[in-house]
Amino acid sequence: MFGIGMIGLGRWANAHGDAAARSDRVRIVSCFARTEAARDDYQRRYGVDRTAGSIDELLSDPDVHGVVISTPNDLHVEHALAAVRAGKPALIDKPVSVDTAEGLTLLRAAVSAGVAVGVAHHPRRLAGLRAAKRWLESSESGRVRLAHADFSNNRSAHMRPDAWHRSARGSEAGVLIQVGIHQVENMLYLLGPAVSVNARFRHDTLGPTMPDLAAVTMVHASGAVSSVTSSWTTPGYFSVELLATGGNLTYRLDHRRWTSGDVDDFGEAWLHPTDGERTPLPTGKGDPLREQLEELPAGTMEVDVVAGLRATMVVEASVQSAQSGGAAIDLASLAQAAGATPEEISLLLT
Repeated sequence: MFGIGMIGLGRWANAHGDAAARSDRVRIVSCFARTEAARDDYQRRYGVDRTAGSIDELLSDPDVHGVVISTPNDLHVEHALAAVRAGKPALIDKPVSVDTAEGLTLLRAAVSAGVAVGVAHHPRRLAGLRAAKRWLESSESGRVRLAHADFSNNRSAHMRPDAWHRSARGSEAGVLIQVGIHQVENMLYLLGPAVSVNARFRHDTLGPTMPDLAAVTMVHASGAVSSVTSSWTTPGYFSVELLATGGNLTYRLDHRRWTSGDVDDFGEAWLHPTDGERTPLPTGKGDPLREQLEELPAGTMEVDVVAGLRATMVVEASVQSAQSGGAAIDLASLAQAAGATPEEISLLLT
C-alpha cells in the first residue's frame, strides 16, 4: 500500500478520505491541520495511523510516500514546493496556483527535482467527458467550432463571512476559481490550449470584491471557441455541449453525486448527428476521485502542473478582462509578463 499524507483537512480532504477508502492501492497514513481537534477528528473518521504536528513532521515520515494538498488556494504552491523538496509526489486540489508567476515557480521546481506533481481536476475523468474525448479523437466528430460548459451551485447562500474563500489571494476570481475552473480545464482537455480570453463577472451577493457569477469566452489554438459559465446563486448544474461539423454532443451530470464513487451512474451523454435521431453515447463507469489518488504510486500524473497552469492562466486572464470591461486578454502576453520563457510559453499555449 502506498502511504498518503493529507495536508489540510477541510471539505475536500473528506472527499479524498472517502476515495482512499475505496482503493486497494493507497491508504492515508498521516494527516496535518492547524488544530489538534481537526487532526484527531480526521484520524478517527478515516482510520489514519497517526497525526502530524507540522507539515515538516508529516513530510519526514518514512511511511508517507506522497501527499495530497487540500489547503486554501493561496497556500497550494508553498505546500507543494515543500513536498518537492522532500522528494515526495503531490496531488494538489485545484487550482495549482492562484496566478501564473507562482505556478511557473512550482513547474520549474518539479521539473528540476524530477518529482511528479498533479492537480485534482477530477471532472475530466468523468465517464461522459472521457466518452466526449474519444468522440473528438474519432473521424465522426469532424471539427469542433463551438463549445459551452456550465458548472453552478448555490453555495453563496451558505458561505460564512469568515470563510477563507473571501480573503485568500485569488478570491477576486470568486466562483470562477472555486467552481468554474473545473469546466475551464475540461474545455482545455477537450479542445486544447486557449490563446485568448474575454470575461464578465457579476457581484450580487458576496460583496464587490468576490464575483458570484462568471461568463468566460476562450479562443483555442485549434480555432474552436468555447464559453464557460458559473454561478453561485442557482441550483446545482453541470453540463457540457460540443458543436462540431460532424454533429453535436451533450453531457449532463446530477451534481448531487459530485464526490461519490458511483458518480457515473448519474450522468448521461447524447449524440446529435447531422442527419438522424439523437442517440445515447455509451460512456462506461469509473471513480474519478479514486483514480487520481491511484496515480500517486506511479509517480506520473495525468493532470500535471502544465495542465493545471493552463487553467490558472485562463482564470487570471478572466480577472483582467472583467476588470477591463470584457477586453480580450492575450495569454502569451500574460505568460510573458509573469516571467515565462519562450519555451515555457510554447509549452503552455500549444
